[in-house]
Amino acid sequence: MVDPESIQTFNDLKATAGIEITPEDPSFCSAACYPVLINGRLKGAIVLPLVKNYPENKLELISSSRIKEALRAEDGDILEVEILSLPIA
Repeated sequence: MVDPESIQTFNDLKATAGIEITPEDPSFCSAACYPVLINGRLKGAIVLPLVKNYPENKLELISSSRIKEALRAEDGDILEVEILSLPIA
């Protein structure tokens, strides 16, 4: 995240429940997931590990495709991440 507005949006997102992932192995941490669109074309999710002292500005992305390959991105590239609405349970 490169600007204060992005950090605030991310902090607001973290205050919502997200989709919880609970691992079978108790030695792993739980996480909250939020659906996103990466660079306007690749569906994915933000994965936020639910651990103490997780860096405030760290954003982990997953997708069913290899993100770097699908977007022809390299380390250090800035990606646009659009937060999508959570599915209704």
